[in-house]
Amino acid sequence: MRGRCSIVSLALSLGLLGCGDDAAVVPDPPKAASADPLPPAPVATVAGTDLWLDLIAQRPSATVTRMGALEIDLGSRTASKHLSLGTRTAWRLGEVVDEKLAGVVVGRSASLEVPLDGALSPKANPTVDEVPGLAMAIEVKPLVDKQSMTVLLNERPLANLTLAKGWGRRTFSLPEDGIHPGENRVRLFFRNVDADNGDVSAAVARVVVGPRERITSPPPGADRRDAITLGVARDDPEERLSVRGSRDTGGLVLAEGTGLAYYFVPPPRARLSLTATGQGALSVSVSTDADHALGKAPTRLVDEPLRASGQEVRADLSGWGGTPIRLEIAVRGAGAQGALSRARIDVPRSIPVDRRARGPRDLFIVTVEGMRADALEVGRSPSLPNLEAFLAEALVFDRAYAPSPAAVPSHAAWLSSVAPPRHLTVRGTFIAGNQVLLPEALARGGYVRVQSTANTDVNESRGLLQGIDAHGVLADVVDAPRATAVLHDAIERLEGKAGRWYMHINVNDPQAPYDPPRELVRETTAPPGAPLPHLTHIWVGRVRLGKTEPSAEEVAYIRRLYRGELQVVDEALGELMHWLEKERRLDDAIVVFLGVHGEEFYEHLGAGHARTLYEESLRVPMAIRAPSLLAAGRVAAPVDLLDLSPTLLDLQGVPLPDRWQGRSLLPVIDDPHPPPQAVGAYLGDGSRAMIVGRHKLVLGPGRMETYTDLEADPAEDPEVPSVPGVGLRIVRTALVWELLSDAAWRRGRWGSGANLTATFARDWGM
Repeated sequence: MRGRCSIVSLALSLGLLGCGDDAAVVPDPPKAASADPLPPAPVATVAGTDLWLDLIAQRPSATVTRMGALEIDLGSRTASKHLSLGTRTAWRLGEVVDEKLAGVVVGRSASLEVPLDGALSPKANPTVDEVPGLAMAIEVKPLVDKQSMTVLLNERPLANLTLAKGWGRRTFSLPEDGIHPGENRVRLFFRNVDADNGDVSAAVARVVVGPRERITSPPPGADRRDAITLGVARDDPEERLSVRGSRDTGGLVLAEGTGLAYYFVPPPRARLSLTATGQGALSVSVSTDADHALGKAPTRLVDEPLRASGQEVRADLSGWGGTPIRLEIAVRGAGAQGALSRARIDVPRSIPVDRRARGPRDLFIVTVEGMRADALEVGRSPSLPNLEAFLAEALVFDRAYAPSPAAVPSHAAWLSSVAPPRHLTVRGTFIAGNQVLLPEALARGGYVRVQSTANTDVNESRGLLQGIDAHGVLADVVDAPRATAVLHDAIERLEGKAGRWYMHINVNDPQAPYDPPRELVRETTAPPGAPLPHLTHIWVGRVRLGKTEPSAEEVAYIRRLYRGELQVVDEALGELMHWLEKERRLDDAIVVFLGVHGEEFYEHLGAGHARTLYEESLRVPMAIRAPSLLAAGRVAAPVDLLDLSPTLLDLQGVPLPDRWQGRSLLPVIDDPHPPPQAVGAYLGDGSRAMIVGRHKLVLGPGRMETYTDLEADPAEDPEVPSVPGVGLRIVRTALVWELLSDAAWRRGRWGSGANLTATFARDWGM
C-alpha cells in the first residue's frame, strides 16, 4: 500500500496552558544528560483489562430487526446510519406529521442504504415459483397534492405510484437479480415539491424489509414503536422506537421479536459478555460476508431462556478474530421481554500502567512535505541511515494519515488539533484566529519557540505562526540543500537561549521539482524524453493534465530523483540528532518526525499532491522519539495527525485547549488491541475519506462513494471489486455520525464514529 511521508521533529514538552501575553514562568535549565542508561518506558507494570467495545454505547450504530425484518424508523435520529451520505441533507428526521413521527423528504429525491445480510441475505431468501423471497414496505404520506413516487432499488425502478392523501403502506417485491448481499440503495423520487413550504415532497415513517410473507402479512405487534425502550416496555402508541440506554440500569429493554445487529471486526480472543434478565429466550448469532454470499444461516452462539433473576451470558468470538462480522442480539418468544444491563465485547489483555513522569520537556518537530509512508519500507535503495536509526529508537505509527493531501490544511490540522472544515484551511486559505495552536499552548511554560520553513505558505497571513517567537522562511536556497539550510536557521535562532526549547522545522525537498544534489544521483540516467531534474515540476503538471503518459522507466527515474531528495532530508535529520546530543538535550527531549502529506507517482494516473484521497496522498510517516516516556516499537492502528498535539500535551501533563477536537494517543499506544479507530481526511472540493481498520470510504466529489477493503486491494485498483458488505457498513456508519456534527466532532467527548462513548447517544437524544 502506498502512502506519503513527511518528517516532523517533536518539540519541547509543555508547561502551563496559556497565551503569550501572560508573564512567563521560566523553568530550571535542563540538566545534562546522564551517562547511565534511561529506564524503559513505559514502566513494565501491567493491568489486566477486558472491555474492548461497549455495545450499549454503540446502540445508535446497531441496525434494528423486528419480527424477522429489518426496520428503518425515520422518526428516530438513529435512522441516520441508513441515509445515503451524498443525500443526507434530503432528509429531516424525527418530525411530527399528522401525529406520527417521520422523516420529511426535502426536494424530489432521497435515498437509504439497506443491508441485506444475516437471515435476510438474498441467497437465504430465494425466488420460489417466480415469486421473490424478499419484499419491502414503505409507510408514506404525500405533502403535496397529486403526488407520485418512483421507487428505485440500486437505481433499478421497482414501481411508479400515485399516492393517495394521508398515510399509506405500500409494498414492493425485491427481484433477486436486482439485489446483492450487503448494502443496497433504495431511492425514492417524488414528482412534485411544495415550493412555498421548504420544497418538501413527502413524509416517510418507516421502511421495512424482510421475507415476503412477513411484509405482506405483518404479525401482531410488528408495528409497535416501543420495542426498544429506556426502562420497562411501554404501550404508548406515540412512543417512537428509541434505541437508547436506560437511565435506571444503563441498559436496554428489548420486546419480543426485537434484535440489534452490530457490525465490527473482533480482535483475537474476543468474547461477548451479557448481563440479562427477563422472560422468553435470548439469542445471539454471528454471520460474515462469506455466509451472506452463500445464503448460509447465521451461526447461533447463544439460545437460552431468560430468567427473572438474571444471568451472565458469555460467547466466544475467537473463531472470527480479524474477520468483519454481523453480530445480532435478539429476544424471542410470545410476550418475551429482555433487559440488558451489560452488553460488551471483551478482549483479555494486559495494558501497561501509565506511570510516565509528566513535566516540561524540550520539543523538536520535523515536518516533511511530500514524504510518503512507503519510503520507510525495508529494502528501498539507497538507504536512509539516519532516519532508520531514528525509527529504531522511536515509537512508529505504521498507519498515520494526513488530514489533507495539501500542506497548509494539514499543517493547520496538526498544529490546532482541529479538522480542516472547522479550522477553515481545507481550501488552503487561512486558519481561524480563534484556534489555539500547539506553540500557544506552550506559552506559559517558559519556552523559546522558533519555527523555520522552506514553504512560503507556512506564514503569518495563513495563521500558522501563532505562538512563535522567531521564525524564518527559506524558499530560495542555492548554496545548500533546503532541508539543511532550514535546520541551520532554526538552530541559529535557538542556540544560547535559556529555558526550554520548542523547535519546528518544516522542509519540502521531496516535492517537485525533484532536484537533489548531483552527487546523490550520479549513477542515474534519464530515459529518453524524461525531464531534467530542475524541470520535473513541469512534468508533474503535464501528467496531471493528461498531456504526458509516462513509461515505467520514466516513473522509476522520477522516483529515484525523489529518493535523492529524501536523502537530503535524511542528512538534515542526522545533523539535528547530532546537534541535540552535543547540546546534551537529546535523551530528555521529545523528537517528532512527521509527514505532512504524500506524493503521487502515477499510481492513479496523477502526480504531485493535493488532488486525491488515495493512500499515496494520505499515508505519511509519524514517529515519536522520547526514550524516557515511550518505549520504541510500532503502532498498527490507523491514526491521524489531529491527535498528535494532544498526545504531546498529554506526555507533559498539560490540559488540552477547549477547542481541540483530537485526543491523546497514549491509550492507543499502550493497548495491544485498541478498540476501533476512525480517522479522516478532506479535500477542498468537499470530498472526504474515512478509514476504520482496513476499510476505507471516500465520499465525493458530489454524491460519488468509493469503498475499498485495503487488505484485499491495497493499491486501490478501480478494477478490483470490493464487497459492499460488513466492512462498508462499519465505515459508512462511522462517517455518518461524524458528519452529523457538522465538523464539530470532539473525540474526547464522543469517541470516534467507530467507537462511540456513552455521552454521544445522550447528547444527540438517541
